[in-house]
Amino acid sequence: MNKIYLDYNIIPIGDHCAVSMILNDLKLRNKSYPFDWNAHVDPHNTNIIHNIELINQLKFQTIENIVKNYIGNAFENNNSKTNTLNNIVFSHDNEVITTIFTKYERRLKRLKDDLNKKNIFILVTRFYYIDEIVFNIIIKTLLDYNSSSIILFISGINHEYFKNKEYKNIIFKHIYYDISQFYNYDYTDFRPNLTKYLSDLLCESKN
Repeated sequence: MNKIYLDYNIIPIGDHCAVSMILNDLKLRNKSYPFDWNAHVDPHNTNIIHNIELINQLKFQTIENIVKNYIGNAFENNNSKTNTLNNIVFSHDNEVITTIFTKYERRLKRLKDDLNKKNIFILVTRFYYIDEIVFNIIIKTLLDYNSSSIILFISGINHEYFKNKEYKNIIFKHIYYDISQFYNYDYTDFRPNLTKYLSDLLCESKN
């Protein structure tokens, strides 16, 4: 890992599984967290805002209740793996329901325990624009746990407000996404570019 970030823990916050897959490939993923493999059922939308709300719930709800609401009816509707109450899809979960619940309780407890650490929170959207007011809520939610943490936000849409204002401990990177090609572009361009960027930023320099 790059020496600059050697003492940071990495937590993916969404909005889909690309970051966890890439971290695996780069050998930077040492722990599992609840948002690693999930997405919004509508790829034009994002689960990041819901995930931030869930992190807020950790302050006043039990982990068991949060997991129950998070998974909801995802595995009751003809094996769709989608919770129709929050539109989260659990595409990568194939175990029996009791094992899935236990797994998410374990991952959520780990998230709760690790939020106070010096973290790099990674957020990725393909073509969903996060309004500045909403992003300020995200900043407060995540950095209130540890002001030394970093939010790394990567988006296929440029967010101009990062040019107009200096945000402490925020790294924003625009990696173009061609929405007209959608999933084809995801694998031919966006994910390879995302991989290169994360490798250049987080991995140890070879020079």
